[in-house]
Amino acid sequence: MTPTEKRKLIKQASKLYTLGITVERRREKVRRLVEKKIPYDSPEMEKALSEFHTADMEWKRLEQEHLNYRAQFGIPNDGLIK
Repeated sequence: MTPTEKRKLIKQASKLYTLGITVERRREKVRRLVEKKIPYDSPEMEKALSEFHTADMEWKRLEQEHLNYRAQFGIPNDGLIK
């Protein structure tokens, strides 16, 4: 694995981490709205759900891209990059 390929893997991983934080923040926002008993069909809840689903779909897409890239180099999903 070249240094450029290692940098790309690390960059992808850092994007996944950052996007994961965003997903969790948006999930927490939906959770708080539910706890406040905000109706699911309210504009506020619809916006929060939409933002969560968008971030979650992007995270899943990027995760699969990252796993595929790792597989190209024979790196197991639970292995460390050396």
